[in-house]
Amino acid sequence: MMPEAWGLFLACALGAEVVGTMAGFGAATILTPFAALFLDMKTAIAMVACFHLFGNAARLWFFRGKVDRKIWFQFGLTGIACSFLGARVTMGLDSRSVGQLFGIFLVCYIGISVLLPERMQLPQRPLTLLGGGAVSGFIAGLLGTGGAARSVCLLAFQLPQEGYIATSAAIALVVDATRIPVYIAGHLIPATLVPILASLIVVAWMGSWIGQRLVRRLSAVWFRRFVLVMLALMGIKLLWRA
Repeated sequence: MMPEAWGLFLACALGAEVVGTMAGFGAATILTPFAALFLDMKTAIAMVACFHLFGNAARLWFFRGKVDRKIWFQFGLTGIACSFLGARVTMGLDSRSVGQLFGIFLVCYIGISVLLPERMQLPQRPLTLLGGGAVSGFIAGLLGTGGAARSVCLLAFQLPQEGYIATSAAIALVVDATRIPVYIAGHLIPATLVPILASLIVVAWMGSWIGQRLVRRLSAVWFRRFVLVMLALMGIKLLWRA
């Protein structure tokens, strides 16, 4: 990444983390396409994965004690294994193929986010969590962003907003911790990017602090509406890029 692009990249990362904290997802989805403008696709996925981990750690701190442990365990059970599998698949592909897969994912994501009716609810069953964990974990490992699938599943369980954000962050944290070592072992993050990686820690915590301050001012009804609107806006954005 050219030095003159650092400021722009970090500013985008800050905005992505604010939105990601408020909605419980979206930071990686927003930042990955932007990072791919400056970095190799696989390097972009690895960098954003580290930023995602920093942000989720911050969210857990700000919303500590609000995690629904039962949901976290059931969702993470399959999410961890499938995240590792997705990351391994990424390592075996060339960057162009990963970019093509990311484009296909964008189109599929549009259909889920925009066409999914608000009244449509997944059943509140362990199978929903196990299946959602498998899908979101594999997508996260392969393409670096699985928050949308995780959000759709968690919304079905009607958690309070702080519990929703904390549980989503706890799930994402273990998924990130599973896939990042695979990226590091594959040397996807060159030494020249370590200074940017270090600065992303500060940016992630700043964005999470701003996001948690804003989300605490929303009622439960408006919070749910905000998440649903974010899903729709994300779909429109991805449709435009596709």
